[in-house]
Amino acid sequence: MDSNTPNPLKPATPQEASQDIRTHQRGLFRGQFVIGLGLVLLVLFGAVTAAVLFLDPLSLDVPITREVQEMQFAPADALLVAVSAPGFAPWNFVFPVVLALGIALTKRIAEAGFLLLASLATMLDEVVKFLVHRARPSASLVHVFQHLGSYSFPSGHVTQYTLVFGFCFYLAFTLMKKGAWRTLCLVLTGAMVVLVGPSRIWMGQHWASDVLGGYTLGFGLLLLVIWAYRTWEARQVQHQAENLPSADQPAIMRPTTQK
Repeated sequence: MDSNTPNPLKPATPQEASQDIRTHQRGLFRGQFVIGLGLVLLVLFGAVTAAVLFLDPLSLDVPITREVQEMQFAPADALLVAVSAPGFAPWNFVFPVVLALGIALTKRIAEAGFLLLASLATMLDEVVKFLVHRARPSASLVHVFQHLGSYSFPSGHVTQYTLVFGFCFYLAFTLMKKGAWRTLCLVLTGAMVVLVGPSRIWMGQHWASDVLGGYTLGFGLLLLVIWAYRTWEARQVQHQAENLPSADQPAIMRPTTQK
C-alpha cells in the first residue's frame, strides 16, 4: 500500500486515537443487530440435523439438485466451479491465513486473530460429519462433478466460507468508511458466501440439506465469533477513552459531573 494512501481500517497517525474510538463505536452500532441471532441459527442447525438423521430428506434433495443442474450456461458453470475451488485442500488452509495476513498488514492484529478463530471454528463441521455419517450424492441419482470420499453433512465449504468470508464482510461493513473499496470488499465477500451453496449443489457434491446445514452452522458460529469480537471491541473503546485527556474524549465516553 502506498504511504500516501489512506488506510481504510486504521487511523493514519497515532494522534487520531479519538477517531479510532469513534470507529469502534460505529462498528458496535452497525453490528448490534447480530446479538442473539447466532443462538437462533444454531438451534435451526440442530433441527436440520435431526431432519437429516430421522426424516431422510432425499425426496426433496434429489429434485432440487436436478433442477439446479439443468442450468447449462458456460460462464455461470465456470463461475460455480471457480467459487468452490478455494474450499479444497490445500487452499482451504491457505486462503484464511492469506486473508488474516492481509488484515494484519493494516495493523488490525486483533481482527486478524479473530478471523483465524473463525477459521478454526470450521473444524466443528468435521465433528458433525463424523457423527452423522451421511453419504455424498450418488452418481446414479444426479450428476457428480468429482467423487469425494468424505461424509456429506454439513457442507464444509459452506460452513468455512460463511465463517471466513462472513467475518471479512462484517469487518468491512462495520469498520471501513463508505467508498469504492468498502463496496468492493462487501460485494466480493458477500458473493462468495451466497454462491458457494449453489456451487456445491450444482457440482453434485452436496445435497441441498447439506448446504442448508452448512449455512445454519456457519452463521451460528460466525455470530458467536462476532459476539466475542464485539466484547473485545467494547473494551477497547473503554480502555482508549480512559487514556485520553478529558477534552479529547468523545462525548459519549465523558463522565457526567455530579452536583
